[in-house]
Amino acid sequence: PLNEVHWLSRHFVDVLVDYCIMEVNENNYPVAKNCLKKLTDPQYHIALTVLDDMLSELCQTFQRSCLTTIEAYRYAKAKIAKFRSQYLREKVHWSEKVKQQMASFDKTVDTRGVLHFFISELCEHLDCRFPENELQEWSAFNIEALFPVKFDYGYDTENVIKLVGKYQAVLNLPTDGSISECICKQYTDYKFIIVEKMKAGAIKTFANMVTYTLKEEQFTDLAQFVDICATFQASSAECKHGFSLMNQIKTKSCNRLEVNHMDQLIKIRYYLIANGDVNLDKIYHHWTTEK
Repeated sequence: PLNEVHWLSRHFVDVLVDYCIMEVNENNYPVAKNCLKKLTDPQYHIALTVLDDMLSELCQTFQRSCLTTIEAYRYAKAKIAKFRSQYLREKVHWSEKVKQQMASFDKTVDTRGVLHFFISELCEHLDCRFPENELQEWSAFNIEALFPVKFDYGYDTENVIKLVGKYQAVLNLPTDGSISECICKQYTDYKFIIVEKMKAGAIKTFANMVTYTLKEEQFTDLAQFVDICATFQASSAECKHGFSLMNQIKTKSCNRLEVNHMDQLIKIRYYLIANGDVNLDKIYHHWTTEK
């Protein structure tokens, strides 16, 4: 069925044209007529090809596992700059697919002007989605920014204070100035420890940093902010993996699984996928004693 196919992402615009022709000829379907009119329009067709190029890049960038919002923001700004440099300068760098599309249409058809406007509008919309300094305060937990050549004692303390003010009500923190002072003191110790652990290779990724922070009692208050930063995942990849795993477990022959049981099975499967070791003897012993 048409609604089950990701046409654009699979580069199947030509197949969609064939589908619409078939629907018009066999069923005289009015929606297919309108789609066919659009898809056979040279300007629209080339615009789709350009959009396909741009979306393919964005999908590869953003559909990655454990992509943090800080990383996503940086990648997004880089992609917007790249698109402007590639398509909106005096010399345009079209892909081979776009060049072939342009060559296949009548030379009198104005595609460049329309495409320039289209890409310009697209970049403007992306800029609105990723405004400047949107995540400035979260730079305090940017693992790459925490490893500068010359480390300053007061580095990013101001941003930590902003975070305290922003999440004070959500985290039920005290309203007096003592909590800001306490968290800033924790952050000062924290950033120097993280840098040393990075030098030693004990911490290499943002996930490593989160795991360490949540376990350390001396950073109890600060860990709440690290937890929030880690929770804001920019990619839906993990969510999709979860649904795929659920579909593998809850099959037609196991369709009476309830929420708690399902949740436990998914956690076990994730643990095994992450190369976790399961001691079946220990599990059996626990089960026999419980039952």
